[in-house]
Formats: sequence, C-alpha cells, structure tokens
Amino acid sequence: MKKIKFLFGVHCHQPVGNFEHIFNEAYDRSYLPFIQTMERHPKIKFAVHYSGVLYDWFLLKHPEFIDLLNKLVRRGQLEIMTAGYYEPILPVIPDGDKLGQINMQNEFIKQHFGQAPRGLWLTERIWEPQLPKIIAKAGLEYLTVDDYHFISAGLPSDQLRGYYVTEEEGAVLKIFPINIQLR
Repeated sequence: MKKIKFLFGVHCHQPVGNFEHIFNEAYDRSYLPFIQTMERHPKIKFAVHYSGVLYDWFLLKHPEFIDLLNKLVRRGQLEIMTAGYYEPILPVIPDGDKLGQINMQNEFIKQHFGQAPRGLWLTERIWEPQLPKIIAKAGLEYLTVDDYHFISAGLPSDQLRGYYVTEEEGAVLKIFPINIQLR
C-alpha cells in the first residue's frame, strides 16, 4: 500500500471580549475532547495553534489543559504553532507591531511549552508577499496559507503537495498550502 505524508494542523481562536459561555462551550465540546482523543492516539502527530486570548483563558480557567498540551509536546506528538498573540491581520499593521505580536506568542510558547515555535498560523490566512522578512526575523521556518493563493497564481491544485519556498530580501520561508476541501 502506498504511503502518503499528511500534515494535520488545527487552529483555535476566540475573539477578545467573547462571552464566557462561548469559551466554556468551545472548551467542553471541542478543545478538550479533541486533545483527549489525540492523547489516546500517540502515533498521530499534529500541530495546533491557539490564539493568545485562548491561552490567557486556559491559564485562568483550565491550567490543566496547558499541562495536557505539554504532555503531548514532551512525547513528540504535538507541535505548537505561533501567530500574532491577539490575532492581528499582519499585513495591515506596522512591521514593529507584527514582530512584537509574533514575539509575544513565541515567548509564551517557549515559557509554557519549553520549545521555540517553528511555524506560523497566518491570521485569517491573509497573505501578502512582504511578510517573509518579518516572519523569518521572528525565527520561524514556515507558515500555512490557503491553496487559493497558489491556484490564483496559476498552479494546478494537483501540484499543491509539500511546500514551496518564498523570500523577501533574502529572508526565506517555506509555505505549506492548506487544502480548502479539508479545511
């Protein structure tokens, strides 16, 4: 049987100021059951991104969830991805703010999970070609973007396997297309 490599990543976010019952419902029905399910399947490796608002909420309301994530990180099953801490649309804020937001989440991840993130979840998956320099400056190797960007540039969808390399002023990044049908 032919094997394929499947990169599995999950993004979770709640907006600043959302209702407490929405946080609780998402945690009870989605965030916790998903991680508990993955814990029972240690051979399945995956990546997650949580927004800073969620991290703040987890620390306040469910610190045991951070412990559970840590368990999966330590056993090599889970990779934690970064982004702007408060989910800013990166192309519309100044470069210093982009870097500050990303570094804020990078530091949170290092402090709470003991490792520097390698990949970035692009907020709202909004891509602009001037992002590689700042993202690379934040110490990151890769990011994910919708396959729509590649298809719009003329690439057929059957060629969107693996990753592509982009650069800005010598700052190199790997870009993984997100399959819209799976998203």
